[in-house]
Amino acid sequence: MTTKPFDRILVALDGSRLAEEILPIAAGIAHRCGGELVLLHVLEAAPPEAIHGEPHLTTAEAAARYLEAVAADLRRAGIACRVAVIAADHAAVASCIARQARAFDADVIALTTHGSGGLRGFLFGRIAQQVLQEAERPTLVARAGQRRTAPLRAPAPPQRLLVPLDGAPASEQVLPLAWNLAQCLTAHVTLARIVPTLDRLSLSESAPAVFLPTATAALLDLERRHAAEDLQRLAASAPASLAVTTVVRQGDVIEELARLAQQADLVVMTTHGRAGLAGWLAGSVAARLLERVTIPLLLVPVSGQEEPES
Repeated sequence: MTTKPFDRILVALDGSRLAEEILPIAAGIAHRCGGELVLLHVLEAAPPEAIHGEPHLTTAEAAARYLEAVAADLRRAGIACRVAVIAADHAAVASCIARQARAFDADVIALTTHGSGGLRGFLFGRIAQQVLQEAERPTLVARAGQRRTAPLRAPAPPQRLLVPLDGAPASEQVLPLAWNLAQCLTAHVTLARIVPTLDRLSLSESAPAVFLPTATAALLDLERRHAAEDLQRLAASAPASLAVTTVVRQGDVIEELARLAQQADLVVMTTHGRAGLAGWLAGSVAARLLERVTIPLLLVPVSGQEEPES
């Protein structure tokens, strides 16, 4: 990767308007952080005739024309960018995107996810999850159909960053990147921690709560106070120029984060990027949160393999 964490953002596009929904925020970050966009299209070995109700790009020439038209709009908006078209042959699209991210020395990969959901989506994973897993670098993801920006390619730098933390060291690995991004954007940062209530305890924690509800409630209250102190400590590590606030909520993690996300432009968080059935069974916060919010997530893979999923 480059010496700065947002110098080069690889944007995967399939030719559809849905895929372009990631462009405003990717362009906004690149513009404010002095970086460039690399617009990538992967030619599939046996492409469908249409994708998301629109004609599909089936030749290198058509893909290049499309990307150059998008690039021209971005350049008029003051965004540095270049284009690339590669053939997938028999490799998976996600593997090609990850490989090109390494080839271009990209700091961030940006894409819109429009997985089918349901059991098939869980079993085979979405391209975004697979890219994160294979590329091992920050991935900016937006759920298709949620953002309606006009014009789509107008730069939209986020001004309010939500950074969920869970008290584990792994989740704190996101902070250096979050501080750097906030400085580039002159953005406000909210550090958030969700503490469960009695009715939101995990299966392993709920049995003691049934027999010792008063003691369990006291422990949860103590955890809430410790969480607030911990967030204050982490906020104090931010560069002096940043505006940082902290918030501790009690309840369901996804529900509370989704509520907080209504007052944010971008969620920045760590994840192991587990795809498929294993990721679903692990209850990936990132995957479930993406289904509930209308803003993009910047997912930062954690180092090490033994930390719990965030």
